[in-house]
Amino acid sequence: MPWTNASIVLNSRDRTSGQYNNAQFNAQGQNIIQGQIHSISVNEVNFPYDIPNIQEGFNTFELIAPTGEILIITIIPGFYSGTELETAINDAIAAEAAVASPVIPVGDYPTLTYDTQNIFYFTAPANPPPGNPTPTWAIFSPYTFPAAFTLGTNTLGKDILSIMGFERNQYNILSSDPALDDPSVQAAQSATLSFTQYIDICSPQLCKGQRFRDGSTTNLARRSDVICRLYISNNVATQEEEGQRPFVINRQFNNARVMKWTLDNSVGTIDIQLYDDVGQPLTTTWQPRPFQITLNCYEKDTDGDDNALTHKLKELIGGAASYM
Repeated sequence: MPWTNASIVLNSRDRTSGQYNNAQFNAQGQNIIQGQIHSISVNEVNFPYDIPNIQEGFNTFELIAPTGEILIITIIPGFYSGTELETAINDAIAAEAAVASPVIPVGDYPTLTYDTQNIFYFTAPANPPPGNPTPTWAIFSPYTFPAAFTLGTNTLGKDILSIMGFERNQYNILSSDPALDDPSVQAAQSATLSFTQYIDICSPQLCKGQRFRDGSTTNLARRSDVICRLYISNNVATQEEEGQRPFVINRQFNNARVMKWTLDNSVGTIDIQLYDDVGQPLTTTWQPRPFQITLNCYEKDTDGDDNALTHKLKELIGGAASYM
């Protein structure tokens, strides 16, 4: 069956309404593309990745001292490598300890280490508070360890500690008890050090003709209307600081999803929604650069079909005439 195709070239700066992560596009007084569109697929995405790995609302955790003092550790939003984040957090812990009441001396508060295996771990202070037989520090954060977090908790699937590799089901109590061989809390997994590992680009309007929905292995992630998943890893060569510095992602989809349209409809409007790796609308502290998407639109070759139909009718008429 012959098909022809044309392109829709979309630029996020051309949105007629909505925000960066929830945009609406339409052409003034006309369709975006005119024709008897049968199906649509994503051909190429050019996406400047301006998503800092430490962002407002995902940049705070707490350390609770054995004597009850709460050190609120807040990191300035921005792009951080592992060693940069280690330094920033240790500086913030020291600054909070210095203004605690009473002041917590150096050596009496926990420290953070980032090792060569891409693992973060907190180490209990070398000097336990005097008179405390089981000196412990607790670590809490909005999502990973929310049970005793004194500020607002969240169910958004991530916070600063989860980005560092800590998980909800692991132990979060530091102890300076000399009887313990390892007075530390180590992240359960290697740190992602990126705010999101992929971006789901979704469009309810482009997927409205689908007869079945998308699926996902996680209950947090968006399950429908995904026109493509954009992994932030570099598919050409290894890039050491993916997600830790701004860079540009360019993808060509050789096996793109095909979205069913109709045989008699043009495309009048398009919506584009961006979701992170826990199914939440993509967040960015900084003003991002525009992204671009090229869509292929396929149209049934009606001229070819008309010729075939005419030829078939002639065969039938000719066959009927031979019996007269």
